[in-house]
Order: sequence, then C-alpha cells, then structure tokens
Amino acid sequence: MALGAALLLGACGGGGTSSTTTPADSPGAVNVPSVPVVTGANVVPVSIRQISSNTTNTTNTLTANTPYVTVTVCAPGGSPCQSIPDVLVDTGSAGLRLFSAALDSTLLSALPKISSGSSTLAACAQFASGYAWGSMRQASVQMGGEATTTAIPIQLMDDATLPAAPSSCSSQGGVDFASNFYGIANGILGVSNLKYDCGSACARSASTGVYYSCSSSGCTAATAPTSLQGINPIAAFATDNNGSILALPGVPLPLGAPSANGALIFGINTQANNTLSDAQLYPLDAAGNLALTLNGKAMSGFVDSGSNGYYLDLSGVPTCSQAASFYCPTQSFSLAASLQLADASFGPVQSLVIGNAQDMFQTQNTALPALGGTAAIAGFVDLGLPFFYGRSIATGIEGANASAPNGYLAY
Repeated sequence: MALGAALLLGACGGGGTSSTTTPADSPGAVNVPSVPVVTGANVVPVSIRQISSNTTNTTNTLTANTPYVTVTVCAPGGSPCQSIPDVLVDTGSAGLRLFSAALDSTLLSALPKISSGSSTLAACAQFASGYAWGSMRQASVQMGGEATTTAIPIQLMDDATLPAAPSSCSSQGGVDFASNFYGIANGILGVSNLKYDCGSACARSASTGVYYSCSSSGCTAATAPTSLQGINPIAAFATDNNGSILALPGVPLPLGAPSANGALIFGINTQANNTLSDAQLYPLDAAGNLALTLNGKAMSGFVDSGSNGYYLDLSGVPTCSQAASFYCPTQSFSLAASLQLADASFGPVQSLVIGNAQDMFQTQNTALPALGGTAAIAGFVDLGLPFFYGRSIATGIEGANASAPNGYLAY
C-alpha cells in the first residue's frame, strides 16, 4: 500500500538515478481536458481543498492534493450512524481506516471489537511512507446510495483502548499515521485493486507484521482470516462492486488552483455513468504495480491517489531548501511516461510535469498538478494525485476481469 504524506513540508523520502528531462510546454495551460460531470446514486462528490481545521494555519499543516469524501458509518444492525467528512480517497490501499477522534462517543462505543482468540484483533497497516496502528471493528459503511450488504471489518486508528504499537510494527519506519495524520484527514478510504488489505498471506502466517492479538498486557503477532481483515468497502456492496472511477478536472500548470471538485463513481461498466467506452486497460501485478517506461527507461510503478505528488528518483534535479523531500527545479519540465497494456505493448505517452514545489506552496493552492518529490520506494515511480487531474481513472478490483486477474487501471 502507498500513501504519501499530505503535509506540505513533509513527504516520502527517496534517492536518485539519472533522468533526462525536457522543458514543459505551455506552463500556464490546463494539463489535460476537463472530465464530464457525473451524477447518480453510485456517485459521491470528491473535494480537494483546505479543511477547516487548517485554514488558519500557514506553516506546516496546509494540505496539497488531498481528495476528500464523506463516509457514513453505522453500528451493525444499522444504528447509530455518523457521517464522517474529509476521508482521504486512496487508490493505493484496501480498507476503511478512521480516527477514533473523528467518531462521536455513541458510535465509538457501539462498534464492536473483532476478537482474536480471547483478545482483540489489531492491525498495523503498512504504507510506503509509514504505518497506522489501530483496532479492528465491525461497521456498516454507506457512501452515496451504496452500502455494504453486512457489517465489515474497519480499522480504528489511534484507539486509546489498545496498548501501544509493538516494536515489530513501529520499527517498520516512516510516519506514524495514526498519531500524525489526524487533522489532515478523518480517515483513509482504501479503494485499490485488492479486495483485502493483506489477503492469504495474513491468513496463513503471523509473521507479516500486519495483524496482532492484543490484551491489556500487550500484543503478539497473529494470523487473520480474510473475513476479519480490512476489506475494500466497494467489494462488499450489493451492486457496483467491481471497482471505482476517480474523476477529477484538469487544473492549470504548474501552480494549480485553490481547490478542485470531482467524483468517485462506484462500479465499472455496470451503469450508464461508469462505462469505460474507449479507455485503455492496464493490468496490475499481484502487488498492485504496473510496468511502465519513463523517458524510455523500463521501470515499475503504481498509480495512487493517496500520494499527493509524483514521487520518483530524479538525479540532478534540485530539492527545495525548505522542504527537502520535494523537487524545486528552476524551470518546470516534463517527463514522458508510458504504461504497459495487456498485450505487453505500451500505451500512449503521458506527460508528467514537475514544477517548483516551493513556488506552489507559496500560492497556498491545494490542487497542485506539478508537485513532485523524491521516491518513497527506491526504483519505483509513484504516479500520485497529480496524474488524476483531467482524467477519469478506473481501478478494477482483482478477479473482476479475466484479462487482468490481479486488477487493472483504465482510462
């Protein structure tokens, strides 16, 4: 799973390899055409903006490229319920993870903990740039006119009833999202190509570092059957459950716009408003990665709305003096990326524009289409939220398409 930190002055770390760059064309133009407005019961609005808790802070908690939706969570049986705004849409992970502080006390006490033997099941969700520790609870999930058919496992991050994260979780390194991400978002909605957040690996082995059995005296590594693991909520819908489409408008290059509004559409080719028509299909491997070329060089990567920028190795491109994890070139430039299709050929070349992050931050815009930073995973290309601007990108869930058994992207 991959999740880029949404702090302007903190992001994924990485290294560098050689890369050829060319000046970006039309730096004041919209990078790609705007996407059509989509409505329906299987659609929820997506907003990229400063949330109210950050509007008075001009230092280190302003967000960039953070797509928010509202998720309604109910206790098993349908009551009580609470609509939780400002949940980050993450196409790079699977499962709903909410902060305990975002839930009112009535709902918090009504969400039953999931048992692991005589103890409580907890999860150490693993992201490219950190981890999130919390208990596993049962809840029904609603978004727009869609709802899970039964209560599903969700993670309650920063749950005060749990012991502290064991060292086998915290030693994985990176940002402790459960402690540091609240205020940036009220939770993470994982809608990747994977159905479960760990799958058969965690069902077979306790050594994955993901699931734990916790009592008042501490936590020990545990197995977890898929029925108790975090699940992509879309996969638990009665209909429109084979994937989703994140549609965002184009925004001006390179400095972006104050905000942007789009849509998260449930289902792929199940209704008139989620038909792919002429979209190209890009199959993913079992880890959710894809093959691509960057300026003609073969690489691996992933497309991830939970990362707030393009994160990749770029040798010779200066980083920012005030935000060393981001690139600050003197002039915006473009990279040529091409993703591998199902027949092993490569699709149309996509232009990735990298601009001066510090110049973008000074605008206090939240929709930044040219934000780039150093690689979260050395050697991998993370095509984050900027890649979505001006596109409707479908994420197909594993098992839903015979030609792409591990899931796919399409746009």
